[in-house]
Amino acid sequence: MTEYEIIGGDGKEYGPYPAEKIRGLLRENRLKPYSKIRPTQGDWTTVEALPEFAQPPVTESAQPPAQPTVATAAPYNPQTHMARVSPVPPAGPPNNPLAVTGMVLGISTIVLGCCCGRIPVLGFVATLVSFVTPIAGIICSCIARKQIRESNGTQGGDGMAMTGLICSGVYLLMIAAIILLVVLGIASAAALGGLSGP
Repeated sequence: MTEYEIIGGDGKEYGPYPAEKIRGLLRENRLKPYSKIRPTQGDWTTVEALPEFAQPPVTESAQPPAQPTVATAAPYNPQTHMARVSPVPPAGPPNNPLAVTGMVLGISTIVLGCCCGRIPVLGFVATLVSFVTPIAGIICSCIARKQIRESNGTQGGDGMAMTGLICSGVYLLMIAAIILLVVLGIASAAALGGLSGP
């Protein structure tokens, strides 16, 4: 009966062992198919290279006894309960910097003009700044839209430029309406004062 020597995971030689012991080590996963082995006085090779250990023979004693089938619930698998994540869509072309600037100026115009006007010192400064930012926002947005159209798809941000244009334009229209109402009020007050004169 052939016996075998093996090299363990620590690099030391063990054995000689009979073939049945080698099969037992394989079943217990203590010996791997790529582990070094040799028949006594033979050359070193791997376990899987020897035909007698390529696939362990199945014997009647090695087969597990038949288990009665019982209906059980499937084990919990967290992978089946996780939300499916859609792949990230491919990124579009980079945004035009002037489009971003125009949008920021347009939004900050409305915030400065409408929200900060009632704060004592900051409100005065914000009101003054809000007369300049819509003009700068319109200029940046118009230049950005022109550059985006001429870029043939290599630049994005047309929506941002449009947002800046709309916000800045709406604020300028509000300022123009307020100035018009003030002028009409002064003119009508002067006219009423002139009619009720001495």
